[in-house]
Amino acid sequence: MARELIEGAVTVLGDFVSADVVLPARHSFLPPEEMAVQVLKELSPEANAGVRSRPIIVAGEAFGYGTGRESPARALRAAGVKAIVGGPFARMFFRNAINNGLLVLDCPELARSGIADDDRIVIDVVNGAVTWGERRFDVPPVPEIIRNIIAAGSLIDYGRAIVLAQAAGRSS
Repeated sequence: MARELIEGAVTVLGDFVSADVVLPARHSFLPPEEMAVQVLKELSPEANAGVRSRPIIVAGEAFGYGTGRESPARALRAAGVKAIVGGPFARMFFRNAINNGLLVLDCPELARSGIADDDRIVIDVVNGAVTWGERRFDVPPVPEIIRNIIAAGSLIDYGRAIVLAQAAGRSS
């Protein structure tokens, strides 16, 4: 079952953080736990430590632009990131993140609101809201299919679950 709320402390990143800064190509074939060690290191050691200790990123404009590799999204997930809020996002990164089990929400107002590292937010994926303290930011509700992909851990895992459920139904 898909999670209805995602909550936690945030790491705030600026505008125009490319996918190659998130995870340089030379680290793309490492095991996920080793990718997590390298994620955002080229931006700063603080960014790396932040995403490894806080489950939500608040990102500025065009986060993830550049390469179409899936490894940057995979590395963020391996680092413990559950959601990225802000944007607008580079479209390929947006899809790669969802396909790799990361929720991505367009909410540029939050990114420009003055939110800071370690502030806490609550994301209501069903009703479409991001709450920071007393402020509420409306976002489109996350479609059930995307919630299910994220809950499964990836698009591939979601597909496997469907195939296994269908196979189990035929063998009964």
